Amino acid sequence: MTNNHFQKLKAGLILALAAGLLAPGTGLADGCFVVSKFVWDKHKDINEPTQKAIIVYDAGREDLILQVKYGGPVEEFGWLVPVPSPPTVQKGSMQCFYELSRYTQLHLEPRYGVPGTATANSMDLGNEKTEPVKVIETKTVGAYEVAVLSTRDTGALKNWLAANGFSYPRDEAGVLDAYVKQHWYFVATRIRLGKGNGFQIMTGTPRQVPEIQSELKQKLASGELHPLQISFASDQCVFPLRISSLNGRPSEVQVLVLAGEPLMEKGMFEKELPEAYRLGREQAAINAENFRKGLLSQLKAQYGDSPPPLTAADERRIQRMRETPAPAPNDFPPFIQVTTQDLPDCGRQIPRLAGKSWWLTRQTWAFQPEEMRDLEFQPALPVFAGELGTEYGYLAAQGLASLGTEAVPVLISALQSGNPAMRVQAASVINPLRDPRLAKCLPELFKDSEPEVRRNAALAAQDNWNPGFVEPLIGLFRDNDDEVRQAATACLAQHPEDTAGYAPRFRKMLKEQSPEIKASALRMLVNLREKFSRAELLQLAAVPQNEVVGMAVYELGDTPISCTEAVPLLHNPEPLARIFGLIALLDNANTQSVDLALPLLNDPNAFVKKRAAATLRVLTGQHFPPDQPTQWEKWWAANRATFTVAIHPEELHPKRVQTNPEPMTTSN
Repeated sequence: MTNNHFQKLKAGLILALAAGLLAPGTGLADGCFVVSKFVWDKHKDINEPTQKAIIVYDAGREDLILQVKYGGPVEEFGWLVPVPSPPTVQKGSMQCFYELSRYTQLHLEPRYGVPGTATANSMDLGNEKTEPVKVIETKTVGAYEVAVLSTRDTGALKNWLAANGFSYPRDEAGVLDAYVKQHWYFVATRIRLGKGNGFQIMTGTPRQVPEIQSELKQKLASGELHPLQISFASDQCVFPLRISSLNGRPSEVQVLVLAGEPLMEKGMFEKELPEAYRLGREQAAINAENFRKGLLSQLKAQYGDSPPPLTAADERRIQRMRETPAPAPNDFPPFIQVTTQDLPDCGRQIPRLAGKSWWLTRQTWAFQPEEMRDLEFQPALPVFAGELGTEYGYLAAQGLASLGTEAVPVLISALQSGNPAMRVQAASVINPLRDPRLAKCLPELFKDSEPEVRRNAALAAQDNWNPGFVEPLIGLFRDNDDEVRQAATACLAQHPEDTAGYAPRFRKMLKEQSPEIKASALRMLVNLREKFSRAELLQLAAVPQNEVVGMAVYELGDTPISCTEAVPLLHNPEPLARIFGLIALLDNANTQSVDLALPLLNDPNAFVKKRAAATLRVLTGQHFPPDQPTQWEKWWAANRATFTVAIHPEELHPKRVQTNPEPMTTSN
């Protein structure tokens, strides 16, 4: 585009705006700082986007409220907005933009018109050459003069625009022609200059333009002059963005949509999926590594500079975190339900908002001229449903979750699908939902072939409880996935009134061969505050399963374990059990303690070997290297008969490694 052409565009035409979804957030991420008082940043989204609009759509009627923003000479301002049916135009209020800006900044990061005054002769309708352009209405709307146009002749429309002071790029006729062929209408707007006629045929010597108040010019440039509210019938919620391509410049567009049902722009959603997926994968890797570091830090705090390795269960969980993309930010795309109690200014300005709740959504997009097209907002539920079975399914599931119980029918349909990926994604977001329709399908999900589905079904049962869930959840104690078993017991632990009678059954399960079944049963008994004999706990401490060992030792409390009682711990295949055994030896601090600790200098686990050497150093006062068991053995063979522990047992307590686990939690 030549500079001359650019100047003509700048002098004659600002073409209307773009769309986006205003998206509500529902909560704060873990680990956030929370300021004590919310302070609205008006500049953040009132002044920054090039184009900004509010759309109210319901029952086939659309109100399009457009923020007017223009930085050139006021007398050269011109604006053309295409709409699909005959519109009414009235004055809007910036209070709606201010209120929605405040509300969405507060809830999503983590209002309207006075009829214009008709003027019978405020606009020159041109001459016979422009007859194919029908001027349906002319009126004064606040600081603007507005003409509503209809035509089936693109050439005639261009002539009308030129005759009334709108400069139009001749080589861009295709954009206007597309609207004309669809029989759309046009709203032509200019600043009302003084008391004269705002639309004049541009022939002869240009008229003298009255001096415009500096305040008017400043508000127009900042985007804070009163908006225009254009209302029209439409089968679909639309935003006429394509015409903005005529400006030849990139534009950032923000659209806030208030609708009777959740609406979204499918094309833009699909366009953003690959990048959101990439960022989710990157964040998943970061989250998995941070989780690993956190576990290692806990172990180091618990065991000192030589912590034991992570368990196989921990490694599986880390791998699962790495393979599962992290959720997108809350604005991809978020929704929230509002009423006029939430948005009182909007309620006063837009009477149709009163009496019902509305779905609010917001998005901001940047467009190059060649990317601009009319945006069409459609029901969000089928858009999300269509993506559930793809690699981006977790993003679609996240979108469905933002719709709450509105999305339950779609989620249930996906949960009953023959596509495992679709079931997994749908199950991933059902946990926080409370809905009797969801509760009915949970028993089948407990039996699903995918462990992620079984796990999330068990978690969802906590808040969708039915006593009939007890038996199938107990059945999950035998599941081959440790996270499924944990979810089942976490759910049952939330409902002790329905599980207390199963205590005898849980005790019976402690006698089964499977360590995993023992762990689940013991977890339930601990939560039911069942009492155990010392013999039972010592027997459980010998079970080759870390969680069982930890709970058994914890239940023993401060009761000392003799060296003889520690022998099963020292021979347990789990390193954690052998560590507990070494602690018991240190507590006893006698000759038998040294006898039993020496063999662990050859333990296959490096950490256990180091702990054995450390225990022997404290007990004997000797400092042989941990990797030289023969030196320890020779010394002990020579000194065992005369050996006595010189340190009083009470002095040993500060030297103990704190290995008792925390009490078992009841949530996952």
